[in-house]
Amino acid sequence: MSVSKSSRFDSSAILDGDSQSISATLRQHKLVDEFRKQVQKGGNISWDLGTLEGIVDALRHPDGVDDRKMLLEHILVYLSQRADSKLSSTLQNKVVELLYLDLPHPPETYVGNQYAWRTADGCNNNIAVPEMGKAGTPYARSVQQTHALPRNELPDAGLVFDTLLRREDFVKHPAGLSSMMFSFAALVIHTVFRTSHTNVSINETSSYVDLSPLYGHDAAALEKIRVRNGRGLLKPDTFAEDRLLLLPPAVCVLLVLFNRNHNYIAKMLLQINERGTYVDPNSIPHDDPKRSAKLLAQEEEIFQVARLINCAWFASAVFSDYFSAILGLVRQGNSWSLNPFGEIRQADHSLFERGQGNVCSVEFNCLYRWHATTSQADEKWVEQLFAQMFKDKTWDQVSIADFKAAAKQAQAMEPDVTHWTFGNLQRQDDGTFKDEDLAGVIYAATEHPAGAFGARRTPHVMRLHEIMGIESNRQWGVCSLNDFRKFLGLKTYDSFLEWNPDPAIAAAAEKLYGHIDRLELYVGLQAEASKPVIEGAGLCPSYTISRAILSDAIALTRGDRFFTADYTPFNMTSWGFADCQRDPTGPGYGSTLGRLFLRTLPGQFAGDSSYTWFPLMTPDAMTAILKNVGDIKKYNLTRPLPSPSTFELNDYKDVAHVLWTEGQFNVRYASRAGLVINGEGFFIASEDPERAGREHHALVKALTAAAGSEQKIAAWFYQKTRELIMRESYTTVGSQTKYVDIVRDVLRLLPIHWAAELAGIQIKSSASSDGDYTSQELFDMISDIYSFLFLDVEASKLMNFEAQVKNHVQDLLQIIRRNFGGSRLSVIGMLESIAQWFSGTQSSTRYEFAERLSAFSRDADAVCNMVLALLVGSTVEMSQALVHVVNFYLDSAKPRDVNVLASKSEPDADDEALMEGFVLEALRLDPTFRGVYRESMKPVAVGQHKFQANQRVFVNIHEASLDSHVFAHPRSVNPKRTPMRRYLFGDGSAKCIGPELSTKIQAHVVRAIFSLPHLQRGPGQSGILKRFKVNALQTSTYAYLSPTQQLSPWADSMVVKFD
Repeated sequence: MSVSKSSRFDSSAILDGDSQSISATLRQHKLVDEFRKQVQKGGNISWDLGTLEGIVDALRHPDGVDDRKMLLEHILVYLSQRADSKLSSTLQNKVVELLYLDLPHPPETYVGNQYAWRTADGCNNNIAVPEMGKAGTPYARSVQQTHALPRNELPDAGLVFDTLLRREDFVKHPAGLSSMMFSFAALVIHTVFRTSHTNVSINETSSYVDLSPLYGHDAAALEKIRVRNGRGLLKPDTFAEDRLLLLPPAVCVLLVLFNRNHNYIAKMLLQINERGTYVDPNSIPHDDPKRSAKLLAQEEEIFQVARLINCAWFASAVFSDYFSAILGLVRQGNSWSLNPFGEIRQADHSLFERGQGNVCSVEFNCLYRWHATTSQADEKWVEQLFAQMFKDKTWDQVSIADFKAAAKQAQAMEPDVTHWTFGNLQRQDDGTFKDEDLAGVIYAATEHPAGAFGARRTPHVMRLHEIMGIESNRQWGVCSLNDFRKFLGLKTYDSFLEWNPDPAIAAAAEKLYGHIDRLELYVGLQAEASKPVIEGAGLCPSYTISRAILSDAIALTRGDRFFTADYTPFNMTSWGFADCQRDPTGPGYGSTLGRLFLRTLPGQFAGDSSYTWFPLMTPDAMTAILKNVGDIKKYNLTRPLPSPSTFELNDYKDVAHVLWTEGQFNVRYASRAGLVINGEGFFIASEDPERAGREHHALVKALTAAAGSEQKIAAWFYQKTRELIMRESYTTVGSQTKYVDIVRDVLRLLPIHWAAELAGIQIKSSASSDGDYTSQELFDMISDIYSFLFLDVEASKLMNFEAQVKNHVQDLLQIIRRNFGGSRLSVIGMLESIAQWFSGTQSSTRYEFAERLSAFSRDADAVCNMVLALLVGSTVEMSQALVHVVNFYLDSAKPRDVNVLASKSEPDADDEALMEGFVLEALRLDPTFRGVYRESMKPVAVGQHKFQANQRVFVNIHEASLDSHVFAHPRSVNPKRTPMRRYLFGDGSAKCIGPELSTKIQAHVVRAIFSLPHLQRGPGQSGILKRFKVNALQTSTYAYLSPTQQLSPWADSMVVKFD
């Protein structure tokens, strides 16, 4: 068949259309420029109305108007000069219309907590119509019934089930969807549908995606699961709606995980305390008569904000994992997702409606009866449930009245929510379920294939459910299938055979209903032919369902004010808003459920497991998919094994033994270094500790020889600190007081400058200047590498983080090799420049340094890796240590001796030793990191503890450093403690360049800062180190928020002032 030039499928036609669009835009720009010139000249513009309206249209530019070109002002000038003309009046109307449409009418939302928070029953989502979508209100009707469906003429519901719906044989889902997919679907469906048993026209839950099965459909249900202790928590592992207990256990497991996610979020909100209004409930005595009043407001705010964030997580899972499976995007390795929430400007500049509420309709209630997809395992589970509930009757003997009576009896005998159980799981003494039990349910649901949609695919045991659904459909007076299709803009069916090409199904339906126009919606949707597995189709339900669920999903979410106008960092806090965002570049093609599993079931799911990132697909299906898209090597497709537990050592003797005894313990994540760094030389994280020791010794010896002495290195740091402070400081109007961000502009960058010179990396003074990287870019790269190797990394980010770190390493090594090259002469030349930089003179020391390094290793790659180790080990951790020391002694409650000592113009050796003592004491009491991980290399005993080979240990340096037997009066500062060896050091500058040199450098930096006259913190929040204690990271006592509001171990800002 020939294709005409105007065909929409002809690529040339598309190109022509693009060209025409570009040409029209250019013409409009030319017209606007000419209009500006005419107005500025003040001449008479004799243009017609259509041309002038085109000028106004330019203000509607969808990508934003450059207001600095003053187009609006020029139009207003034109109008003011021709106020009495008819043309001006018409043009004025256009301008008024445009300006009026800038704003939504009525407003989308209001200010205040009563509008910022969800209500228990869903009311007030639409502020103008607060009852819209509220729990306990009637279902809506979406479609007008035009074909009569007299109830007394419709076939018996049981006969319909037995003829058209009852499963003959189990058929696996053709796209590889798992049982877990439909457990998640059940949670979504039960969130927005809860038909009253006493009045089927009433929806007892809200019409919003608000996790009502977890939080309850009204205030009374919600109250049952709240703790109310000032922390905004839910009772552990509980949920509000008992009807979910009648569903396969994976549904309840998901609810438990969202309960845990809520509590995680609530704890983080209290710890971060973004607005500074929360207090730790433990800090208020229980006998304080004002305790309840103090905690009441805090409790409600934390709870409500946590709920907003948790519901946003749920919505994110819907539009990532769920929609990816529905649309089949996962089969293409595609991370795209619909985004129905954003602001949309229409062609006339008006705002397309959003956040105006939603009411679920009876037609869409019929849409989600997906019992055909029940897996064989879940079918057996339902059979067992029926056997327990109806001991004297078989599944086909149970009536609707029997079911209602049994449900009522079960509810009357129901225990408190904290004792609910499901799937034969048992609660522990603290009320929680075992992580491994919950994970086991998810593993099984992921492995079990779901059933295929279609006629005669619904398990026999679901007969009663289907009969009740058909009867409700008739009681509502729902339209026919053809009425529904016409409403959606789909072609209506002319025959049963067109509806379902299977002759047996079509013939049976025709005998039951007589004419296709009399085929009722409920049955028509379920027994209709299913969509095949093609691109864009993954759910593969009936054709009509496939189209309708997309419309419903958009209505549910775009209509929700809390996902649109009130979906803001202010309402959810900056951290909370960032926490619930989907990452399209993340594993699982942007999976959110994987993040949920890793957060709420730590140690049970692996960061590279297909069970983690693709739970809605079976492992067999994912094996084929990942092979096809070329990602098979990224994921492990076997069932995850629980991570081995980590033993924590706190006793000083035990900690010292692990850190100081050679040959027994190695850096825990040395294996991670092997993933991103090839070859030998990276001594700070090596799987060969003996060789690493030799490399470390050789590099430090060569380094100090090149510089002349440790004292000269420390002196360089002193001078550089003063230089950065003077360069980066600023003054306020009318004042000589200077301010500087001592963290961002000095301490973060200081070691970076030193190490970059050693590695031959050229620091750029600005983003556009010559060089390799800005100092901030280099800090970010090195801190990523350090975090990956030594610190806790959120499991959900580990896959991407590894790839990012590998790129950083390759980029840095490329620069290092550029300077070091592959020959001995290249190395000597580089080291000569280093020596010259330190001493300013040529001396035999430089050649001695070069000879020693080349004698140690003639492997240029190993030498480059040693330089990289110096770059990583001596910079960012030292920066963070300096932040802690400076912050420690800025505290007015701390000794002022540091200021006095730093102010000495010519400090002697005793003064320097005393300053070093102050540094060591600050880091003992406020260490850079809480501790380090180690792994036993062989069976070994440490004190009373015995470890097997390859057992992971966390060495708590912070706790051990408070041992009163080693440090008398451990909470006090005593800079004269000797010997220095008693102090414990982790994986950082002390390990990389030695504790003596590291401490000497830091002492000189502290002297350079505290010698500033009248040094003190900056005003208000600017002078406070914005950190908070966090339990999520074992290696860190404190955490910070990065500029993207992610948890970070690295400080980024604190302002000080001085004269």
